[in-house]
Amino acid sequence: MLDQIKLSLKDCLSKIDASIDISIDEIEVSLLFDEKGDFTTNIALKFSKLYKQKPSDLAKSIIDNFSSKEFSKIEMAGPGFINFFLKDQFFFNLLNSQQNRFQDQSSVNIEFVSANPTGPLHLAHGRGAIVGDVLSNLYQFYGHNVTREYYVNNTGNQINEFLSSILFHISSKHNFNLPYQQFYKGDYIQELAEKCFENFKNIFKSTKLSKDEELQIVNFAIENLVNQSLKTLKDSGINFDQITYETSIVEKKLLPEIIKELEKKGLVYHGQLHDPKDFQGTKKDNEITIFKSTNFGDDEDRAITKNDGTPTYFANDIAYHVDKYQRQYSKLINIWGADHLGYLKRLSSALVSLYPEINFSVVFCQIVNLKRDNAIQKMSKREGTIFELDELVKEIGIENYRYFMCYRKNDTHMDLDIDLIKKENKENPIYYIQYSFARSQSVLERTNKVISSNMELSFELKNLIKKIHEWDLVVLNSYKRNEVHLIAHYLESVASMFHSLWSSAKSNPNSRFLDDENNLSENAQLLLKKYQSVISEGLGILGIKPKLKM
Repeated sequence: MLDQIKLSLKDCLSKIDASIDISIDEIEVSLLFDEKGDFTTNIALKFSKLYKQKPSDLAKSIIDNFSSKEFSKIEMAGPGFINFFLKDQFFFNLLNSQQNRFQDQSSVNIEFVSANPTGPLHLAHGRGAIVGDVLSNLYQFYGHNVTREYYVNNTGNQINEFLSSILFHISSKHNFNLPYQQFYKGDYIQELAEKCFENFKNIFKSTKLSKDEELQIVNFAIENLVNQSLKTLKDSGINFDQITYETSIVEKKLLPEIIKELEKKGLVYHGQLHDPKDFQGTKKDNEITIFKSTNFGDDEDRAITKNDGTPTYFANDIAYHVDKYQRQYSKLINIWGADHLGYLKRLSSALVSLYPEINFSVVFCQIVNLKRDNAIQKMSKREGTIFELDELVKEIGIENYRYFMCYRKNDTHMDLDIDLIKKENKENPIYYIQYSFARSQSVLERTNKVISSNMELSFELKNLIKKIHEWDLVVLNSYKRNEVHLIAHYLESVASMFHSLWSSAKSNPNSRFLDDENNLSENAQLLLKKYQSVISEGLGILGIKPKLKM
């Protein structure tokens, strides 16, 4: 219906002035859910200057040229809005109408979570995990071949500190005089240290471990934590298609060719970046390789190699994304925490410099605070005061976890109110949604026979039909904008309208689905099945199964 109205409006504009070409995509039409009408457009306000008319005059001209059998009246509202009122007989036609859903079978890589393998997954990872998985479901909904990828950053200083922390605990507990420091705290470190000790008892015979022995221990520890993380995610309904270790990217030796290509483009140079603030040492003679990221708006150029010639984290990240691109994905999407916002410019600049045609984007997720008893819980990974993700899922349940991590726009802060989430009433949106589905199912199960009479077109019924009709547009916008919260909000809204219709039957028996003999009208049956269809599709994208009973 929205597309039909847009086409009719375009025809009206052509009749007013054929020399002006307005595309369908420029015309905005929205649903209304009050007494002002069923659809509205701001077209006269938007294009009044272009047509050199007052908005009210342009609106009147459009109305005079608009012809459609579906509407009982079309009127101007306010300074130039045009409102459309559907005839009653066309409402149930909306339930049968659906936009043609395109199918795109191109390959998409969505990388998410990718937590440093130095500890168990915690609340901060939980949001990105669900946003990434739901976004993957959304792309699959439109036919894409999606690869869910998990990247393990198993090199760098944090790995050295992680190993040192493990060996420190082993040394302390078993009275070894090992020269290691504690960087990470928490019960998980002690438990992991004990696992490492039991597995490598024969190694701890001297006060000094070889580099190879250290490598064996840290690889064992990383594998344990990665497997634990993957199990936690699997228990939440998240499975990955590809696990990539940073060491495997390093082994492919992509970086020399990358540097050579950037050199050809004049985007790298060899020298030194500025000394750190308050630097008092002697300047190192070794030159480093530096990417000209300031050419692309970054606040400073970025090192690709260190003074010892080894690659920086930035360099390995370029190589990793080049590897993904070479696997021939049509689109690369990363889910990052908001603390990486400043990193996007330099990475995207390097990738676009190498491959101007690359389709690379990042969805940022802001932090999540855990709220309990109206107080925000403070957490620190290094201090060992973290709220592990598997504990959260066990406490609130998978469907609550999945829904609420999508409930707010991903780039806004979120306070996860545990007390609210546990409620089984309308204050908890996902409970309210599931309850509405169970109610619709109860009607279908109690139906004696389907008859040809019509349901009364009450205000509540009209609103529900229009809201159901809106689903195709909502899911398309969610896909185009990579914003999964739109689906969560839609489901809450359409469920609320269903409950309003259900409640209206208390004062208006004609609004009941079933008559005294439990007969169901054909239109009511169509409504219930269509309602269940959009709820099932929406929940399915969120990774939640609808409940037939509550």
